[in-house]
Amino acid sequence: MKKICEKMLELLTKKEIIDLWLRSGGSNSRVAYAMSILLGRGLLERICSGIYLVQNEKKSIEIGECYWHIISKLISLHAPSGGVIGGEKALELHLSNYSLPDILIIYTRDTAMRIKLIDGREVHMRTLVSGPKTGKKNLWRTLVDNAITVEIPEKIQICGRELALLEALSLRRHDAGIEEANIARFLRSFASLLDRDILGNLTRLRYIRPLNRLRVLARDLGYMSLYAMTLEIIRDEGGGCYLNL
Repeated sequence: MKKICEKMLELLTKKEIIDLWLRSGGSNSRVAYAMSILLGRGLLERICSGIYLVQNEKKSIEIGECYWHIISKLISLHAPSGGVIGGEKALELHLSNYSLPDILIIYTRDTAMRIKLIDGREVHMRTLVSGPKTGKKNLWRTLVDNAITVEIPEKIQICGRELALLEALSLRRHDAGIEEANIARFLRSFASLLDRDILGNLTRLRYIRPLNRLRVLARDLGYMSLYAMTLEIIRDEGGGCYLNL
């Protein structure tokens, strides 16, 4: 047990705990017993299925304090090719909003699963595919090519500006006012920096409806250069189709 406790405030998978136990001379038949003792003493805390936090006897830490370390560990465990943060959290991270989401979306190359943390938060790993017109292709390479790395403090990949915006515009939620406020803040900072070619490619592959929402928002909020860009993209990549919102 000593070797496990030496890893205090580290996240360990069940396999890593078993390996430490066996290397310290413990037997396979006693692994479950050793873990139950550590869990009972509060020296080991189950974070989610297969991952544990080794607590400090004198000062325990909350899940929120190591949330992004947990996310990094989950990606390395379940998505060895890597993961890219998507959904509304990607947009919020571009705005330096580091609050912890109730549900975090992570796009992966080929992993699809839902993980529930002990505090009730959820992590949804999923693949991203293109629309029917482009053959429902896996968009992992597109995701990686357009991702950026942020340190929070773990190095985490998130969707680039254009994809983060289109992802947020894809959402239909009960708290739409908060969503639209985030999008408005994002446009104030980045409207003039959005790349036409990236937006066009993403629209062609999957995001015609979100792009059409962006067209309306750009017009209503007075971003006329962006509005003109969205009109051009819809004409070139969306068959000139204006969708009802």
